[in-house]
This record gives sequence, C-alpha cells and structure tokens, in this order.
Amino acid sequence: MGLAAALDLLEEGHEVEVFEAAERPGGLAGSFDFGSVRAEKFYHFLCGGDRVYFRWLDRLGLSKRLRWRRTGMAVFRDERLHPFGDPLSLLRFSPLSPSSRLRYGLHVLSAKRRTEWKELENVPARDWLLEGAGEEAYRVVWEPLLRQKFADETDTISAAWIWSRIHRLASSRNRAFQEWLGFLEGGSDAFVETLVEAVSAKGGRIHCASPIERLYLEDSRVLGARAFGRDHSADGVVSTIPLSFLLRIAPDLPSGYREQAVDLGNIGVRCIVLKMRKPLTPYFWINVNDDLPVCGLIEYTNLRPPASFGGQTLLYSPLYVPASHPRYRSPEDEVLEETLECVARIVPGFDRSTVVDYRVFREPFAQPVCPVRFTSRLAPLRTPVRNLVAADTTHLLPHDRSISDSLALAQKLLGAFREAMSLSAC
Repeated sequence: MGLAAALDLLEEGHEVEVFEAAERPGGLAGSFDFGSVRAEKFYHFLCGGDRVYFRWLDRLGLSKRLRWRRTGMAVFRDERLHPFGDPLSLLRFSPLSPSSRLRYGLHVLSAKRRTEWKELENVPARDWLLEGAGEEAYRVVWEPLLRQKFADETDTISAAWIWSRIHRLASSRNRAFQEWLGFLEGGSDAFVETLVEAVSAKGGRIHCASPIERLYLEDSRVLGARAFGRDHSADGVVSTIPLSFLLRIAPDLPSGYREQAVDLGNIGVRCIVLKMRKPLTPYFWINVNDDLPVCGLIEYTNLRPPASFGGQTLLYSPLYVPASHPRYRSPEDEVLEETLECVARIVPGFDRSTVVDYRVFREPFAQPVCPVRFTSRLAPLRTPVRNLVAADTTHLLPHDRSISDSLALAQKLLGAFREAMSLSAC
C-alpha cells in the first residue's frame, strides 16, 4: 500500500521519501532467502476478481508473468482427509448428510451471485450461515474455521466478512465449479521489487530498517518526522503502518481519534514454512476442522510449481493468535515439532526425513477483526491532523488481506490525502 501510494505521488510531481521498518520492503508480501531460493514469508494466491492487481501488473510490465493453475482443496475432519471445494467432492463429503451437502452448495452459489455486502454488515456471520447453510453445515464446516481464526470473537463477526471470502474464491471457479488460482512467476517478490525500482526511478527515496520514531505535530499539522536518529521535514504524511503504531509515534493525536483507531481488534499470525524433498498431497489448501493446533496446511508448490524452488516442496502452516498469546512466541523448535505431529496425523505415512529446512515468521497485525457494524467503528482515513492520512489492514474490511485490495486501498488513501492537502492549503 505504501509503495503504491509513493509511486502515484511521484508521478503527480511530489518529492517522496518512504520509511520502512523492515530490512526489505513488502510487509506481509515480503520474501526471504530460503537456502538457494527466494520464498514468500506468507503464502499468496490470485483470484479471478483481483482486477486492481491485474491493472498494476500491466502498469509495471509484469502481465506476461501471470500464470493460472487448477488447484484442489480438502478438509481434515473426523481424523480423515476429505476432498472438498467442487460439486463432486461436496456430494461425497461424508461428514455432512446428503440434505446438508445440497444446502451448503446452494448457499455458496447464492453468496457467489451476491455482489453487495452492505446488507450483511449488521448480520452476525453465525446467523447468516445457520440460516443459509443450516445447523449441521455450520457446526461441521464453518464454525471450526471461524473459531480457529477469531476464537472468542467468533459470534461477533459480521456476515459481510465471510461473504467476501466466499465471493473472492468463487470468482476463480469456472462454469464447472473447478478452481483456478493465479500466481506471478518470481512470486510476490517480483512485484515488490519492480515497484521498488519504479519508485526509485521516479526519484523516490526508500529508507529500509528506518522505522519512524516520532511525528512532530504543531497546530494540527505534521511538521516532520524522526527516523533512525535524524529529523526529516514534511509537507504531508501518508501512513500505512498499523494504527496502534501510529499512536505511539504521534502521542499528541486527539483522544477521540486515538480511541477510534484501536476500536477494532487485530489478530496475529505465526506461520511456519517447511521445505521438503517430495510432495505431501495433491491439494493446495487443507482446512483443519478437527481440534489440532494448526489452522491448515497450504502446499504452495501445488500452485507455484516445485521447479521455482529447486524441485522441492513448500508447505505453509499458519496459526492465528493474538500477539500477546504465549503460542505466538513459542520457540521455533517447538513450532516445528508441533507442526510435524499434526502433519503426521493429517497425512498418514508422512516421513519426517523429507523435511530439509524450515522458517517461522510472525506478524502481530495479520487479521483484523470484522464485527457487526464495523464501518461505524473504523477510524477515518483523514485524521484530525490536517496533512496526515492513515490506513491499515482494518480499512480493507470486509475484504480479507490481499495485494489487490491493498492496492485499491492505496487509491482511496491518496484521494483522502489530496483532499486534505487541498483544504490545508486554503
């Protein structure tokens, strides 16, 4: 979001400096050196409806790198792995009765056809799913997934959020309801690096490992910022860091805004990436609906081929917990052992010796909580400070975190910035 906003501002003739806290840009779309290959810290995939992302690929000359692949998913339920996600698999899904299978499918089809979410904002997801898919489908399929991600917040989640998830994935199913997902050759790293190059080529300066330490405010204006021990003047500031971080570096922000900025919760993610010598399953995505200490398994090389990673398999396994939760900070060797035990239960015959390397990544602000009536609780993009606008992942709601939606939010944020700067100049 920040890099996209920077490039647009540069093309409008502004002088732009980008301050990035990490060693490399990218945020949740960042990558790392995994032995002799580059891999993403957190898995990404593209859906047919990610049109803003596709426009950016055209803009950056990356469209020829876009690839599509038929993928499959499964559900681990009752100690068994069940194919899921297409009509034939649904008809054979034994954890549901025949009538519930039909009702579940019709509800997903109805959600796919719905194009607006406003009417669902004030409806709890639980009520919407119970009414549409029925009690059995909610208990077997939906409730375990919601509780894994939102825990005690599950019953407050808005139906608009779960509709958005269903609708986005449905945009990648063809007329035969077969799922096709996309990826970029070179991964998200190729997109981030090209965007960084475009910003630099336009004269933008990117400071990595340079978190903003303080924003200087006076008379409801930002005068500048302090980063890495140096002061920088500024005519305006576009913030894309978590709002709770913004409150730390701008302690003089008015109390009303401060309260609204942290009104919506945010859940962290702990994600382990395994590199293995051979494939594990034929599925891209496995939802874990039994009581295991993982949310799922994402065999990423069933989307982006193993040839991209030296012929080896990449498997991601996330766990969503608040950053204050002890399991968020579990030692890496414990995370590995826990994950391998789960994989062995999900895939009988799994051979641990096929795992050649692993990494564990943590992100404290990975999943915004989307309760009913969330739009009335969102902090405005224009802050009470005249030349400061701010957005983070909560402003993506009810949509989930995707690169495409982040790029779209950058456009909204810049609209607020132009308006704020125009009024500030009056």
